Amino acid sequence: MKIFFSLCVILCCAAKIYARNSETDSLKKSLAAATDDKKRVLTLEALSYAYLSSHPDTALKYALNGLQLARETGYAFGEMVCTNALGNVYFNAGEYPKALEAYLQYLRMKESSKDRKNIGIAYFNLADVYTETKDYRHALMYLAKAKKADERAKDNAAIEYDLYSLGTVYLKMEKADSALYYLGQSQQLAIRTNDKNMLGAILNTFGEIYLFKRDTLQARKYFRLSIPYVIAVTDNEVLTSNYYGLAQTYHKKPFIDSAVYYARKAFLLAKKAPFPKQVLTISTFLTEVFRKKKQFDSAFYYQQVSTATKDSLFNIEQMRKVQNMNFEEQQRQKAIADKNIQYRNRLVLAAVIFASVILLGIAIFLWRNNKQKHAANLMLQQEKEKVELTLVKLKDTQAQLIQSEKMASLGELTAGIAHEIQNPLNFVNNFSEVNRELLLEMKDELDRGNLADVKDIADDIIANEQKINQHGKRADAIVKGMLQHSRTSSGAKEQTDVNALADEYLRLAYQGLRKDRSLEVTLKTALDPSLPKIEVIPQEVGRVLLNLYNNAFFAVGEKKKELPEGYEPTVLVSTKLYDKYVEIKVADNGYGIPQQHLDKVFQPFFTTKPTGQGTGLGLSLSYDIIKAHGGEIKIDAVDGEGTTFIVRLPVG
Repeated sequence: MKIFFSLCVILCCAAKIYARNSETDSLKKSLAAATDDKKRVLTLEALSYAYLSSHPDTALKYALNGLQLARETGYAFGEMVCTNALGNVYFNAGEYPKALEAYLQYLRMKESSKDRKNIGIAYFNLADVYTETKDYRHALMYLAKAKKADERAKDNAAIEYDLYSLGTVYLKMEKADSALYYLGQSQQLAIRTNDKNMLGAILNTFGEIYLFKRDTLQARKYFRLSIPYVIAVTDNEVLTSNYYGLAQTYHKKPFIDSAVYYARKAFLLAKKAPFPKQVLTISTFLTEVFRKKKQFDSAFYYQQVSTATKDSLFNIEQMRKVQNMNFEEQQRQKAIADKNIQYRNRLVLAAVIFASVILLGIAIFLWRNNKQKHAANLMLQQEKEKVELTLVKLKDTQAQLIQSEKMASLGELTAGIAHEIQNPLNFVNNFSEVNRELLLEMKDELDRGNLADVKDIADDIIANEQKINQHGKRADAIVKGMLQHSRTSSGAKEQTDVNALADEYLRLAYQGLRKDRSLEVTLKTALDPSLPKIEVIPQEVGRVLLNLYNNAFFAVGEKKKELPEGYEPTVLVSTKLYDKYVEIKVADNGYGIPQQHLDKVFQPFFTTKPTGQGTGLGLSLSYDIIKAHGGEIKIDAVDGEGTTFIVRLPVG
């Protein structure tokens, strides 16, 4: 019976995959054959939906192509539906600010076009975004609007989704009874309409509710009931949730091994998809389980995954954009008000000037008549004092604005420093906590006289202390780098031979590299003998060159580790004289830098090096030094082939 059931599930999955492929193939053929632009737009929108769950990048491409074509041809309805499709792609990818913007635009289009058909979709999508960002008040408000609109349209499928979403929101608000009420209504409607696609998700959510109520037997029952449905429709996200839910029900002894088994299945499925939020939740769960089992290698691995996922998922800027979407409108209104105030100030200033001119004319008239000279001079003095007082106030206002800008910049810098230092400090704290537990365990083993176990624990403590030292040095490097950023140069410019400076620091950097005897680098130079001496601070420019050389050596060293045979690490340094500047190039044949990172390399704290091997301050500091000399620094890189840094310094 079990074999027969498994075969049925496999056949259902195969049928679904075949159906999806058939659908996309059919749509592609329709797109190729379509001659009418409106039909092409609607086909592109349909292809975006077809690829939404399986290939989000392809779904994004089709949605953008449809939106562009609709705008070019003036097809308002096509622009509206493609905007909604674009919002769906961003929502599935976790880009909630972009999704919210697209959905709001879709709602505005619906309302302005007087098209009330399917307007419940607009409300429902907005509720989804607010649910994901934990703004449950707005989520419930838009779900109520969606349900009301769908009931007017007598759209049972949409009402089923509305009821299901109301249940999930109340679950997130920890109101289990309300969640069961709405979810039960959704299940009845799904059974009545034979909607098998939704039954798996509904059963999964029943499991979540009973898990919240700590009824593990009921929760386990619903998770298991949900699995065949979601496998049949290839809903890997809900399948992951089912596996993780089962792991939670088995978390307590004596079922801890079953918990690990289902949690690992959920982790592998979420990582492959990928579903980053579920990867974060499950890796955190596995970290705690393995720590309790004292399997510290596994605990450390999942903790690393959890930390890396958290950094990428809960990007501060992304959350700030979502939470401040309404605030941006307030800022826009404030900017309009500020412009009005500035306009009124200009009118006042013009009035003051006009009044001053009139008073000056009166003074001249009185002077010519030689009767009211003293009174005229007194009036002019009073007006002068008023104007000076106005200027003092304006200067005070200007100083306050400058101070506000400084404080804003300081706040951004402080946030950057705190974020960068927090990572190594997290490692230091985590390893310190692990060492504390190991020392307690060592005391127990000493009391028992198990010297072999004591030695093993001591080895673990030594390894952890090395990690603590490593991340402590990383934090120290970040602080030193920031001190270099804030240090004001006390050196004086002097006539400097650029060729000699470039060669000297190349040798200095190479001597530092020779500590790694396993790496041989071919150095090539092409120094222009016609270069004149130019006025620079040699120590500062030397620091820039040393940083560029070290980056080049690191790049070729990393590539040599992966290509030990047939690859010759090479660094080329060249100089050349142009009409108004001297150019220095530092080129390497390493792996290069991806195109999407090129505009970030000079930003503070940005680095392409592995965690712990760079502070992300070297190139930022180099950029500031070259700009202070009146020059410029650029980067030319080909991903996989190499990187060239170009420094230009003025001759005169």
